[in-house]
Amino acid sequence: MPIVQADALRGFITDIFEASGASREEAAIVGNHLVEANLMGHDSHGIVRTLGYIQQTKDGGLVPAAPIEVIGGKGAAAVVDVNWNFGQVGATRAMEIAIERAREHGLGAAVCRNCGHIGRIGAYGQMAAAAGMIGIACVNNPGTTGLVAPFGGAKGRMGTNPFTFTIPTDNPDEPFVLDFATSVAAEGKVRVARNKGVEMPDDYLIDSNGNPTNNPADLYQNESGERGALLPFGGVVGYKAYGLAVAVEALSGALSGSGTAGGDRAGGNGVFMLAIDIPAFTERGEFDELFGGLEDHVTQPPFREGQEVLTAGEPERRRMAQRLADGIDVDEETWRQVCEGGALVGVAPLEV
Repeated sequence: MPIVQADALRGFITDIFEASGASREEAAIVGNHLVEANLMGHDSHGIVRTLGYIQQTKDGGLVPAAPIEVIGGKGAAAVVDVNWNFGQVGATRAMEIAIERAREHGLGAAVCRNCGHIGRIGAYGQMAAAAGMIGIACVNNPGTTGLVAPFGGAKGRMGTNPFTFTIPTDNPDEPFVLDFATSVAAEGKVRVARNKGVEMPDDYLIDSNGNPTNNPADLYQNESGERGALLPFGGVVGYKAYGLAVAVEALSGALSGSGTAGGDRAGGNGVFMLAIDIPAFTERGEFDELFGGLEDHVTQPPFREGQEVLTAGEPERRRMAQRLADGIDVDEETWRQVCEGGALVGVAPLEV
């Protein structure tokens, strides 16, 4: 299993996307995003995506260096056409616009259409937090017919529809970063399990017949063209996640004009971004005192045996510190795919 240092990996992945036709700046946005996901332990949104993105550029589904344009909206709202540039590039610009408009209006919102896969959604909430704002964002997958089953259903009907709620604190290095799929796991976690040759936990997946399965390959098309599905999170109360997933469809898909699951507008991500400027509502010091007091309150002992109470974002910061020190461990199949992606655009493999 290769172990790669973060700086070397960033350079390698950035080289691959630059060779695909992106500017160095835009390639670095994608490369930094993917490697940061691995550093945080979200391998599902990391370099495992490289080959797929490169194949999409070859097929015309992604268009490196395409212009990103504001085509609509008014006041605090903006509609952004990414023109099938890399999703990370489009979503980064959308959150920048939301932050700019929040500085003027107190709130700023942007939606994206014609946008590739944007990766780890918490990264965009963190952009807002770094600007001293609350960031809320969500994403759907227009046109999809098979990733996540609705509560009580036996077939996939929606995407994983992730959501983030990110809040700055009085320590700029430790924002509250709530980031989760409305399914029990992100699709990429199933992909990573398949690459590693390990099973998924119970109650994550159903096969193409609607039966429980632990085999990650069952999520993907079989010889008959049928596929299984992820379940909404929550088990017996999974109707809550199912309802939230439908709400994400409204904000990310219908509001943006990108389309909703099952519709005839397919591909990429529909994106919704919201930035909230705290001083437009209350003095920042008072906000930090109140929210910081809440974090202190909920994380204090007593704890259950062998456990502790963390706030959202802390597990990722711990994993990042560990992987920055020790390197990022990449399974053999994922590394093979990354190097294949490089080869498709003429970039030699990184020696590890």
